Amino acid sequence: MCIRDRNSLCNQTYPSSNHQIIIVDGNSTDGTPEIVKEYIENLKEGMPEIILLNNPNRYVSQARNIAFDNLPDEVEYIFETVAHATFPKNHLEIRMNQFLELQAKNANKIAAIGTILKPPEEKMTFMGTLIEASLGNPLGSGRGAYAQFKGLQRTRIPPLAIYRVDALKSVDGYDDELITAQDSELNMRLIKNGWQIWRSDISCIHVTKRQTFLQWLRFGHRNGFWRVKLVKKHPTRLPLGEIAPWFGFLLTLSLFLSGVNHWWIPPALYLIVIFLAGIIESVRWKKPLMFFGVPLLLFSLHTTFSIGFLHGFFVKGKAPKDRVQV
Repeated sequence: MCIRDRNSLCNQTYPSSNHQIIIVDGNSTDGTPEIVKEYIENLKEGMPEIILLNNPNRYVSQARNIAFDNLPDEVEYIFETVAHATFPKNHLEIRMNQFLELQAKNANKIAAIGTILKPPEEKMTFMGTLIEASLGNPLGSGRGAYAQFKGLQRTRIPPLAIYRVDALKSVDGYDDELITAQDSELNMRLIKNGWQIWRSDISCIHVTKRQTFLQWLRFGHRNGFWRVKLVKKHPTRLPLGEIAPWFGFLLTLSLFLSGVNHWWIPPALYLIVIFLAGIIESVRWKKPLMFFGVPLLLFSLHTTFSIGFLHGFFVKGKAPKDRVQV
C-alpha cells in the first residue's frame, strides 16, 4: 500500500508495536523510494516499522498481492490505503476496536469492515469539487465506494477496508488479472464463501479524487472496460443501473427509426433526472454553478462508462491509459 501523509500512519494512537506499514512502490520516477528509505532511516522511537517493497508490474492489483504475500506470519489484519489519503490519528484504534466487537457478535464470520470516504481536507479546485459532488450522487458512484451513509451496515463494497488475513487466504487473495474492480471481485468471493462484509462511519478517510475533466473521462471509460471483465467472471454482478444508459440509447434509437413521434421522451426524462441531481448537489454544496456542472459530469460519466463497457466486451487485455500504481 502507498501512503500520502506518512505521519498520519506513523503517529496513530494504535500501539506501534501492534502494526507495521508496508509501502509498495510501482516503479515511481518521482523519488518516492528514496524519500521512504530516508524516512525509514530516521524513524523515531515509538513509531511502527516501515517496509518498502517494489511492484515491477506497476498495477494496483499486483501491489495488493505483493503486500499480502509479504505479511509476517503473526499478522491477523491488513488495512489498505492509497497514496492520496489522510485520516484521523485514532483511525486504526477505533476501527480495530469496532472490528473486534462486531466479530465477537457475529460468530467470527466478519471478513472486512470498510469506512466512509470524505473530500480532501485541503481546498479543492472547482472541477475537483464537481467531481466530488458527482461521485457522491446516486447517479454517479454514490451507491458504491463513495456512498455517504450513516452508522454500521452490511455491504458488498467496503471502501479502504480492514480485512482479516485468514479471510483473504481462504479465497486466495486478489485477482491480479483485473486492473480495476479487483476489490469488488474479492468481496464477491468472500461473500460467496460465507463471509460478512460491513462498512462503518465511526471514522473516515479523506481522499483526493480526480482533478481534471480528462481524468474524469478516463475514469469512466476504464471502469466500464473492466466492469465487463468482472461481469464475465461473475454474471450476477451486473446492476441494471450500469446498463441503463445503453438501454435508454437503444430504446430512443428504435423509437426514432420506427417513426414514433414521441421518440424524444426517454432522453428528455434522462435530462430532467440529471438536472434534478444538479439542483440537489448545488444546494448541498452551496455552489449554484453545480446546477450545470454536475449534469455535464454525470452525462460524460454515463457515456464513457458505456463506451468502455462495450470496448471491454469485444477487446481482450488492458484498456488504453489504464491506471498504474504511482
